[in-house]
Amino acid sequence: MENKKRNVLITGGTGILGSAVTKAFLSQGDNVVVSYLFDSEVDRFKEHNSDIFNKVTFLYANVTEQEDVQKTIESFLTDFSQLDVLVNIVGGFVGGIPTAELEEDRWDFLMNLNLKSVFLCCKAVIPHMTERRSGKIVNVSARAGLKGEAGMSAYCVSKGGVRTFTESLAAEVMDFGINVNCIMPSIMDTPMNREAMPDEDYSRWVKTDEVADVIYFLASDKASIINGAAIPVYGRA
Repeated sequence: MENKKRNVLITGGTGILGSAVTKAFLSQGDNVVVSYLFDSEVDRFKEHNSDIFNKVTFLYANVTEQEDVQKTIESFLTDFSQLDVLVNIVGGFVGGIPTAELEEDRWDFLMNLNLKSVFLCCKAVIPHMTERRSGKIVNVSARAGLKGEAGMSAYCVSKGGVRTFTESLAAEVMDFGINVNCIMPSIMDTPMNREAMPDEDYSRWVKTDEVADVIYFLASDKASIINGAAIPVYGRA
């Protein structure tokens, strides 16, 4: 357990992985703020996580818009005075479309949601963390970000961008006491994935709480010597 209660911001914290990450930090006594874009996200979170709902602070944010992100961080700092941990989980997937048939708006959608959101949130919190000479940032890339795959150009590029962005940012801020790392999941064991792939061997898939444990570790003092890493969390998937 960490020695002190920390203030944590989780983007995409209302989703399946996000909920598991939220629980991991709450279980250690941290203050957790979860960003959301639609009210339905909060309603769904409450439905599936009623036991922790009242322990979470929800903060509206469109993490693909710089002005919105800046207001969100300012609001966070007004309420909690400091931001110790940023976890960027917001993301999406579009696949199965050859590049020649990929619409521009779908390309832009993935670049904004998967990559631009990470850039904007990191950009907004770095000055605060640099001033305090302390902070932990964990981004979510993907195994697909390691190698281009047919029909997945936009997804692979956006997630690969998260990985290289993480490396660049880590090199910039390592001398200010800030750790920046990312994880690289593949197929996780979620109800949605089971429904989409009913004939697969679910035992080979990684559970979301296992991924959450890795994220928590990277945000802990025990991982203070890890910086700019891309950690594979795909088990046998």
